Amino acid sequence: MSGKLILLDEALAMVPDGSAITAGGFAHSHQPLGFLRALIAQGRSKLALMGVAECWAAEWLAAAGMLDRCWFSNFMFEGFGRCRRFSEAIEAGELEVEDHSHFGMVMRFVAAGQRLPFMPLLAEAGTDIVAVAGFERPDQKTARLASPFADARQVTVTSPLSPDVAIIHAARADKRGNVQLFGASSVIEEQAAAAKKVIVTVEEIVPGETFARRPEATLLPGLMVDAVVHLPFGAWPTGVYGYYDPDLDFLRSYYEASRDAKSCTAWIEQHLKSPRNHWDWLDRAGVTRLLALRPDPALGYRPGGAR
Repeated sequence: MSGKLILLDEALAMVPDGSAITAGGFAHSHQPLGFLRALIAQGRSKLALMGVAECWAAEWLAAAGMLDRCWFSNFMFEGFGRCRRFSEAIEAGELEVEDHSHFGMVMRFVAAGQRLPFMPLLAEAGTDIVAVAGFERPDQKTARLASPFADARQVTVTSPLSPDVAIIHAARADKRGNVQLFGASSVIEEQAAAAKKVIVTVEEIVPGETFARRPEATLLPGLMVDAVVHLPFGAWPTGVYGYYDPDLDFLRSYYEASRDAKSCTAWIEQHLKSPRNHWDWLDRAGVTRLLALRPDPALGYRPGGAR
């Protein structure tokens, strides 16, 4: 290993018990599930999640009993329904949550990333999101200030939120930590800028010259990244644009198991905890299954398939 390229086990050690994490991805796309599956297999406790739309990360961590609290804006499984184990942990008082709009959550990341004491926003004003306390007091989350400019307009401002570790899955990186991801990237830049450490797992490691040929596709420069892990199919069973589509049958098998706490625990044990390592996790899926998810190379997705 050289530069910022490290082994998966070394990266897992960067997320100890009690860490506040944020995870990349949106809906069924590019969530760092290979990394999180390995984290679940090792076991962690009292984690906090600062999330925008990483529904599968939130659900699996809650189902494994590893989450204590969560700042979030919306978690749901598009095409399936609610995140049952996550929701039931809240209802049972086992998981504390602090609710936001998507924009409000992103503005807290932006404030942290820009090293600013607050960010102004028009969203959330007058709603229960700011009026009703979660585990934060309302005045720790937002405030109303008069604009210092001519109209002295009252605006809502929100406080910064800085995760200990951002865990991102992307398309490719070089050994210096430069990262590219194609297609919609959600709010990865804001999450990475806000975090104290950034771990990126990628489908492939490429020479630095590759980035020089397409600099416009670089999402994270190496100076923002602490560690890179080569983890092919590291987002499976969610998809990565240009590499593989979401495996909806596998995702559905979890969703059906999550209807009942006992069957969900058995699913977590069989599929997430018992694989010996990432390669065993992929071996159990099978080469035929994984290759069937490959997209049309010209389009980046399978016409008529999930996307």
